[in-house]
Amino acid sequence: MSPSAADPSTRSACCPGVCAPWQRPSSSRSPARCSGGPPGTPSERTPVDLDDLLGLARDAARAGARTAASWRGRAHRLLVEEKAGPDDLVSQADRDTERAVRAVLSEHRPHDTIWGEEEGTTVGHGGVRWIIDPIDGTTNYLYGRPDWAVSVAAADTAGDRLLAGVVIEPALGLLTEARVGTRTTANGTPVAPLGQNDLTRALVELNFGRPAQRPMAGPTVSALLPQVRDLRRGGSAAAALAQVATGRADALWAPGLQPWDCAAGILLVQQAGGTAGDLTGPVPGSWPRSGDVLAAPAGLWEPLRALLAPVLLAG
Repeated sequence: MSPSAADPSTRSACCPGVCAPWQRPSSSRSPARCSGGPPGTPSERTPVDLDDLLGLARDAARAGARTAASWRGRAHRLLVEEKAGPDDLVSQADRDTERAVRAVLSEHRPHDTIWGEEEGTTVGHGGVRWIIDPIDGTTNYLYGRPDWAVSVAAADTAGDRLLAGVVIEPALGLLTEARVGTRTTANGTPVAPLGQNDLTRALVELNFGRPAQRPMAGPTVSALLPQVRDLRRGGSAAAALAQVATGRADALWAPGLQPWDCAAGILLVQQAGGTAGDLTGPVPGSWPRSGDVLAAPAGLWEPLRALLAPVLLAG
């Protein structure tokens, strides 16, 4: 089936409750704060409340999820374009979803920088950088498959330290979120600490979203499959990272990602007690600049790195 022939669903692609607007809590606000930006900027004079950042990320992601869900019922009308090739698609739904996310962020924090996959970078002088992937897994979205996500992360511009992140999987009705200093939650419930340490019982997600990474797919499968329970290739790095954080998968290996693909999801894994980095080592509190992401419980991370490093080196 081609993307343009995707069956327009008769029900919303956003499950009840997941896309509801955020309401600012009236009490019990966390005292956790951070500041950033060059001396004299508003961000330094006014520290950032992390609960407010997380609430805004949630609100923006929900606005994006509602927009993406509204387009799902009209998928047959979407004009689909190829960006870098037939494996890299974009549609009006992607662009409208990003604009919906940006509108919420800009209304509440107009001085912040925004990185978005589809709309580029809006440079601000605030101490926060917002990192957006409006629809991660566009091909899945266009084909009517459930593995796609809206991803919104906030990072400190002073050092790209991740502060808050939200990944919504609208078709599954799942909202996974975290901020530094608190445990990751899924639909409001704290997740169990990631503790899988038996490689033979690990379900490992793979993602080869760029043409340059595809030649590694065969050798990677050959290296991993005899050692693990099984492999999956869902097609959305953001969704896969949320799955690792919530125990729906045990690890993700995804080379060649962009920050918007992984920033929010990496924070989800880290705040669930997992480890994320590239094959040179973990990157606590941020994302790997190489774009190669290995995320797993601490007990699986090093064994997986040992299996994957020769493949990456040979590739």
